[in-house]
Amino acid sequence: WRWAVIPVVLVFNAAWNWSASMELTALIGNTERGADKSKQEIQQHQSPIHVLFGLSGNHPGFLSEFEVALKSVLLNSPMERELGVHILADEDAYQSMDEIFNQAKLSTWVTRNPINIHAYDVTSYLPSLEHQIKDTFARHIPDFEVWHATSRHTLGTFFRLIAHHFIPPTVKHILYIDTDVVIMANLEELWQHIVTRPDALFHWGAAMCAGFVVMNVPCMDKIWALAKESPMKNISDNYNQGADDQLIYMSINVTYPDEVNVLPDGWDMTVTNRWQSNHKPYEEKYPNVGMLHINGGGESKSAYFNRSSFLESFPDTWGNAYHYVRTPWPWARYQAKSLLHPGSEGHLIHICFWGQNKTLSNSSSAGCRS
Repeated sequence: WRWAVIPVVLVFNAAWNWSASMELTALIGNTERGADKSKQEIQQHQSPIHVLFGLSGNHPGFLSEFEVALKSVLLNSPMERELGVHILADEDAYQSMDEIFNQAKLSTWVTRNPINIHAYDVTSYLPSLEHQIKDTFARHIPDFEVWHATSRHTLGTFFRLIAHHFIPPTVKHILYIDTDVVIMANLEELWQHIVTRPDALFHWGAAMCAGFVVMNVPCMDKIWALAKESPMKNISDNYNQGADDQLIYMSINVTYPDEVNVLPDGWDMTVTNRWQSNHKPYEEKYPNVGMLHINGGGESKSAYFNRSSFLESFPDTWGNAYHYVRTPWPWARYQAKSLLHPGSEGHLIHICFWGQNKTLSNSSSAGCRS
């Protein structure tokens, strides 16, 4: 009986194990499908994060800065929602985009979530922009001319203030960054600070630096209107701020502080405001750094990483901006692909050009490609 029972028990256990295995496999499959469904539901309920650049001219220095900034944005795209990148460019800058995108082989990138890149030629709108600039400043500053606001920086610094005329009306908030900014942490973390004050006119740091600012897109006309009504000349004198794009934001912050949301210091890491010795040790005083703004270059057209030894002087902190400078595009592409969900085929980056003066290598002058 002992030997007769054992085979029966073994067969029973084998049958039980097979049945349990099938049930477990079905359970895992359902769980995975449920996870995929949950992920899709999360993405449907979370609007995309949008990032904005304003580019004027085709000098190699600032274009190479733009490449580095773009690379840092793509590698820190949100983990569970889409990313939109919007580039407002004059004709010279617009003509340069196709070459940059081709060198980076962006159309071959496979990413965890959909990424859409839009380049807009804003050249035809520039006369209207210049008129609005003069109308805003001349009310407060006698003999003001547009060149006063663009002598140190290009007209491109004002492009962000006309973004609502070009980007889709569904965009609620958009992060503008200068080309000398690198993103150091996932953009999802930044957006958690935006949703705490969704109706704020804009969001920026206590240093009041306009090189990194999240704007409430439907309210952008209000930015112009409030700036025009504020005592811009007094603010310019009191803060030693020239008549430029930053004065527009600063005038609102000083005059209407309740309209503005102030971001944590880690999303306000500008060299000109935080490099001094009283901010050291940087990693202890600012443990949660989300971006680095290597500003202070004045009128130089050279890329910040080619004209200064500042980053080399602080290799363990500010010098981390070199990570995106030195990471080659093919390696960046693989890093993005490595973040795919297991078993996912990912998404090809979708690139669109919106303009009349562009002859694309692979598509029409106003169109899209994946």
